[in-house]
Amino acid sequence: MNQLSRLSEQSGILRLGRADLAAEEKSFIRLRERVFGAVVAGKVRIDVRDVGALDTTELAVLARLAADAESRHARLELVGVPREVQAALDASLHALVSQEDGAHPTESVLERLGEETLMVAADWEGMGTFVARAASAIFVDPLVGKPWSWRGIIEQMDLIGVRGAPLVIFISLLVGIVLALNGARELSQFGAAIYIANLVGVTMTREMGPLMTAILVAGRSGSAIAAELGTMTVAEEIDAMRVMALEPHRFLVAPRLIALVIMVPCLTVISDLMGIAGGYLVAVPAMGLGSQNYLRQTAQMLYINDILNGLFKSAVYASLIGLISCYEGMNVSGGAQGVGAATTRAVVSSIIAAIAADAVFTLFFYVTGVS
Repeated sequence: MNQLSRLSEQSGILRLGRADLAAEEKSFIRLRERVFGAVVAGKVRIDVRDVGALDTTELAVLARLAADAESRHARLELVGVPREVQAALDASLHALVSQEDGAHPTESVLERLGEETLMVAADWEGMGTFVARAASAIFVDPLVGKPWSWRGIIEQMDLIGVRGAPLVIFISLLVGIVLALNGARELSQFGAAIYIANLVGVTMTREMGPLMTAILVAGRSGSAIAAELGTMTVAEEIDAMRVMALEPHRFLVAPRLIALVIMVPCLTVISDLMGIAGGYLVAVPAMGLGSQNYLRQTAQMLYINDILNGLFKSAVYASLIGLISCYEGMNVSGGAQGVGAATTRAVVSSIIAAIAADAVFTLFFYVTGVS
């Protein structure tokens, strides 16, 4: 987010600088999204005093913003400018709307597709830069005399792992019960109820344990990270850190990423054990299978590669959740509404990324024959 563009929730005014009013299409698209996020009670107020005297190009950019806001039933008002400038903007808006209504009454599909493509490209570019800075904060900074913030890491480990464990335990226990119940009906018909242990153990360690843990962490901790960093961004706390020569990626992003990569595999181990325990509750007390037989069958079927593959997957999921949540939180615009939207994007994107990564891993293991 451009440091010249700041939204004060108290005043409800979006403050823009000259760099924000660039005529490039990609810059305009991102500026328009921030303006739409600042709409309050049917209007958006923009402070352009930092720009000084507006030239024709900058006035045209504001006129386009006003026209787009008008299409969403909102009015754009300028703060800190003479009345003549506001009158000129209104006149430009009237002329622009009239011209567009006559020539282009609606935006074509191709135009919309182009805008979306530019926005996606800008997001990928920003994400790439963010990942590079985060990697530098984690791997390079300790080598140049900038150690990790262990206090921040431990705090995040407590929030993500210790406080998130009860939820993982409860859900994984239920997942194990559901897997066992679904397998029991079919396997019992062939006198192979003992293989419930195989079904639950392999499914939990290879797939369900890591994936369910990632989904729960994304919903609980990923949303909290995005909301926390988003609130700090809106309140300009992150800009204040940069002014004080404190790198946000080192003090905010790195501790959260490290804590996630450490704690999500630990939670995955707990999830695996609780899933197996859920299958035990169905197979032994409910179906009458021997306790020793169930545990022995589970131990014989599981290989160390099953557990290690699941832990590796969980570490990758944790990295994706951390990067996406931190990126969304540190690129919030639009006040409280923007924080909510960024939190939603973080959770949805993290879950999609985890499931997509799981599909890639499964395909890779299937093609290579790795078990």
